[in-house]
Amino acid sequence: MDSGLHSAGERRPRVLVSGYACGPVSEPEARAGWEFARAATRDHDVWVITRHRFRESIDAALSADPALAERLHVNYLDLSPRLMRLKRRSWDLYWYYAAWQRALGRRARELHSTYDFDVAHHVSFANDWMPCGLVALHDVPLIWGPIGGASTPPVLKLSRWLGVRGTLTEIVRGTFTALIRRFVGDRVARRASVVIAQNQQVAEHFSTRAGTVVVEPNATLDDLPPRAARVDARHAVFAGRLIALKGAAMAVDAIARTDTWTLDLYGEGYEEQRLRARVRRLGIEDRVRFLGHQPRDRVLDAIARAEVFLFPSMRDQAGWVVAEASTIGCPVVCLPLGGPPALAGSNGHVASLDGDIVADLVVKLEEAASEGGRATDRWSVSRLPGLVSEWYAHAIAEKAGAR
Repeated sequence: MDSGLHSAGERRPRVLVSGYACGPVSEPEARAGWEFARAATRDHDVWVITRHRFRESIDAALSADPALAERLHVNYLDLSPRLMRLKRRSWDLYWYYAAWQRALGRRARELHSTYDFDVAHHVSFANDWMPCGLVALHDVPLIWGPIGGASTPPVLKLSRWLGVRGTLTEIVRGTFTALIRRFVGDRVARRASVVIAQNQQVAEHFSTRAGTVVVEPNATLDDLPPRAARVDARHAVFAGRLIALKGAAMAVDAIARTDTWTLDLYGEGYEEQRLRARVRRLGIEDRVRFLGHQPRDRVLDAIARAEVFLFPSMRDQAGWVVAEASTIGCPVVCLPLGGPPALAGSNGHVASLDGDIVADLVVKLEEAASEGGRATDRWSVSRLPGLVSEWYAHAIAEKAGAR
């Protein structure tokens, strides 16, 4: 029986999903791609194009769920072995991804000629300045996102905490991506029926370039530990890579402005030695611990016990760790930049960038401790079927109205 038919014979809408990272694995980007695709199968038949590296996990998931296998069809795409061998350095990801999207466009046209898709959805990679191969389907409405990247920090104002390396990196990155976004991302936005932004700053950038823009981070969370019955008073946790833009230096400075607060830093990165020197200089070695990279379960347990999750990141598009903290019910102190304010939601305490930023972080730290937090299911996977169905219905109706 054709899996694209209802039992009464009516064809379910067909969706083609572009998922450079897509699979039931622990990687956030791939997990998000998989959950969005899986959610779409409630009301649609879905075809996904992804890479072979996710095949084993996908095959296992489909074998365990025959009903899902009837509605979710996976097509695997990699570039030639010669090109794959050239992908050795971290920055090689970008040229490889652009080439992969070009190949995806060709594959998408082939599949469309067979299955006649009603909607195309680009769910990952989530960079809003990189190409989208699904634009090759000129007659199919496009959902683009969740995407991020257009949110950029006020670098000069934050250079004290970014340091020389971080400041130069952000200036170069911001200039380069803004230029590419102008010629690539903005054109994709104008082509899209719906742009899904990871955060409000991204939405503001594309609001004048796309017809419909909504904010919905790609966090997909379930099965997190409960909030500890008794939290560690006057204790904060930071979790993230120890690189300049994550804001660990600012978190350390905030702790130094208090008399009794302690801080545990989870993560590794090139900033660690500079941070350790900062802690020594501020005389708070007895109140700040460097715990390095730890298993996710241990970090989540630490957040569940902390009084506050302190995360003054300067450019996270959709930092899942913030959504995890908020879901657990741990209040979050963050900056008004990128994804953290949206992901923290009602548990968020957002410091101002005006005046003394560190002093305002301390005010928010005390405020968060006083008010506490409340567990939430805002980022549960269960929200996704309704969301994607709404987006797809809008895109299909828009195309029908344009005829």
